[in-house]
Amino acid sequence: MTATFAREPFETPRALRFDEIPGIVEGYAQAARNALAAGFDGVEVHAANGYLLEQFLHSRSNQRTDAYGGSIANRARLTLEVTRAVAAVCGPQRVGIRLSPFGRANDSGEAEPMPLYGHLIGELDRMGLGYLHLIEPRASGAGAAEVDHPGVPSAIELFRPRGAAC
Repeated sequence: MTATFAREPFETPRALRFDEIPGIVEGYAQAARNALAAGFDGVEVHAANGYLLEQFLHSRSNQRTDAYGGSIANRARLTLEVTRAVAAVCGPQRVGIRLSPFGRANDSGEAEPMPLYGHLIGELDRMGLGYLHLIEPRASGAGAAEVDHPGVPSAIELFRPRGAAC
């Protein structure tokens, strides 16, 4: 819908072009500057729940063949670049990041979350962030009810030892 509540067709989704990615990183940095100017104490980078950064992280959604796709390090690149840019604006101690290693949203999800999130959390730990916000897949997408995810381990139990500062 538009600002006047008129219906318009949705734009067909497409992969970001390589040359668009620096603008995405700068957009997060600008959002951090805006948050500080508005009086916020810090910023949480949202890299969970099927949003853009998580789409780059997961092999299921990231089909890129450039420096932002393929290997774990490449798929983590955008999230790390964004987090570094936000930390440069706010100071790392005033930045947190939200991750959902075992979450599923809109057909997202990582087949092998341990190697991916182990790498990502290790890199994030080196940044000295204020906190790591891990989402456990224990509620429905609408938050209306508890759901059963058999065999899904506790993210905090698995990843706390990997990130001393997080």
